[in-house]
Amino acid sequence: MSDDLNWRPVGHERDWPADGGKVVQVGARRVGVYRHAGKWYALKDICPHAGVSLAKGPVRDGVVMCIGHGWTFSLASGDLVSGPAGFSVATYAVRQRDDGTVEVGT
Repeated sequence: MSDDLNWRPVGHERDWPADGGKVVQVGARRVGVYRHAGKWYALKDICPHAGVSLAKGPVRDGVVMCIGHGWTFSLASGDLVSGPAGFSVATYAVRQRDDGTVEVGT
């Protein structure tokens, strides 16, 4: 990961479910941070269709589902996996430090 990012602590790894997300505030951004299949992901937390928090949705097979209408977004790329074409959400760098601190880079 790039060291030129501004890394901000957003919690400790024990604060996240094994396959789920949590909303954090990073400056003015609402970010959904996810722990899934042993990896960390971070996405803009607003579904572009209905404005629903994506972090409230279930995580499975590398995607998060919007609870508003069932659209699914790739945790890795932010691309829409199921739903009408042409939508995506921003992704952010995320890492876990040796002490368990989770950080988002912007």
